[in-house]
Amino acid sequence: MDITARRTTIPTTRPLAVTAAVAIATVSSIGLHGCADTGSPTQRPSSSSSRTANDLGATDLARRFVTTFNDGDAGALADLFTDDAEFVNIYGIRMSGRTGIERGHEAAFASRLDGATLSAHDVEQHAAADGVAVVQVGWRLERAADADPALAVPDSAGVLTFTALRSDGAWLFVAGANVVASTPPS
Repeated sequence: MDITARRTTIPTTRPLAVTAAVAIATVSSIGLHGCADTGSPTQRPSSSSSRTANDLGATDLARRFVTTFNDGDAGALADLFTDDAEFVNIYGIRMSGRTGIERGHEAAFASRLDGATLSAHDVEQHAAADGVAVVQVGWRLERAADADPALAVPDSAGVLTFTALRSDGAWLFVAGANVVASTPPS
């Protein structure tokens, strides 16, 4: 079954426990992993709660994000998110709701990301609670060979961090943040 053809809606009034778990998982994943002294912005400390990409379903959702990105399909990309999801891109631009995520990516695919290719590596899922997961994806972006360097996003690498919820057996993102890897000051 094509997941993009089926739209699952997660109620906007979530139990407090799930909302708290999502918040804690996101803060822990972004904050604590980012503060670890690993010596390199791309090297991550190991975690006993980490699972490989083949273990759990939310990682498949992250892979579909990459596929829909490379297809330039903003609608299919937005369908990976809940109706009330939030996404922050590498420029700190916040896209609210599935509609905002679609519009934001539609504009980017028609301009600065036109023809760009996104590849993923180091896809990891961290179970925060039953039906709640944080997925981190190392990525590399290559702009189209004929892209105007003054207008296109430059070749770069970074980390996408998603919080995913499972409802009725289907995973959807409720939040996503994208950062570009850089060398910290010494």
